[in-house]
Amino acid sequence: MVTLRDVARQAGVSAKTVSRVVNDDPAVNAETRDAILAVIRRLDYVPDHAARMMRAGTSSVVGLMTDVVATTPYSVDIVRGAQDSLRRDRRTLLIANTEGDADLERDVWRMFRAHKVSGVVYATMYHRPLDLGDPEFGGAIVLANCFSPRGRFPAIVPDDEHGGYTQAAHLLALGHRRIGIVSLNPVLRASVLRGAGFRTAFAEVGVPFDPELDRPGFVGPIESERIVAYEAGRDLLSRPDRPTAIICGNDKIAMQIYAAAASLGLSIPQDLSVMGYDDMTVIAETLRPALTTVGLPYFEIGRRAIETLSAGTPGAKAGIEPPVLVPCPLVERQSCRAIDG
Repeated sequence: MVTLRDVARQAGVSAKTVSRVVNDDPAVNAETRDAILAVIRRLDYVPDHAARMMRAGTSSVVGLMTDVVATTPYSVDIVRGAQDSLRRDRRTLLIANTEGDADLERDVWRMFRAHKVSGVVYATMYHRPLDLGDPEFGGAIVLANCFSPRGRFPAIVPDDEHGGYTQAAHLLALGHRRIGIVSLNPVLRASVLRGAGFRTAFAEVGVPFDPELDRPGFVGPIESERIVAYEAGRDLLSRPDRPTAIICGNDKIAMQIYAAAASLGLSIPQDLSVMGYDDMTVIAETLRPALTTVGLPYFEIGRRAIETLSAGTPGAKAGIEPPVLVPCPLVERQSCRAIDG
């Protein structure tokens, strides 16, 4: 293991000077600091910030690494759920947002090792496969809102397929048979899973799935996708055999469908029932009428991720159980109404 003295020897300075750099002491001049940091990177030195305080091998701190969850308004509930679970045991959460930058992610793993965190939850903004590679971290790792394609780490994800089923089943129970769909970007796993859920619900009551009533609400690569839900809604609602209800891939899409319906002189829910997804309350509770939707259980995902982490064993595994599916609940408001069959 590389020590502080090894760094000092390679940099040609005293151990005390290296310690000052590690502890971000402004007394070290910029040229010396840069030279020492270069040696630290080259030797892959991990400073033991908490050695004097820790007699055990780990701390009461848990790491949470995210792509952009920490800055995404509705998925920040993953963080809240994790904190809620930790608070009971008087543990704390150390959060690092990488914005998907691979170099920054490597630095974060180093930082977690330096602080001897007891385990790490890796959370993503949207439900997707995630290949972590082989992070140099000896503690337990749990994935939240994502999963390892090789099943190497425990994962907690939303049950998007049943969520899609819930959307369709609710409208079908209200008597709707001609149901439009304005979905998420079709490249997203959630979009595929929810589509399977729609089809199951339609098949159960003998309603054929009509691909002519299925439109994407977002198009383009995920990192630069653009919303086209308003145009999709106008297209569906301008048909002579227009749908009596529309399933939306998220609440942002539902907001666009409200606007499309209004532009055509249609009222919700008298002329059109609208079903959202996410339960993004800033939208769902502000729209008039308030939006019936399906909630993404981010708080519960965060809470269960910590529980799984606490019960787990260190390191990646082969052949572990498939991801844990967390139910997506129906949240009824006023945007859907029953119709005669």
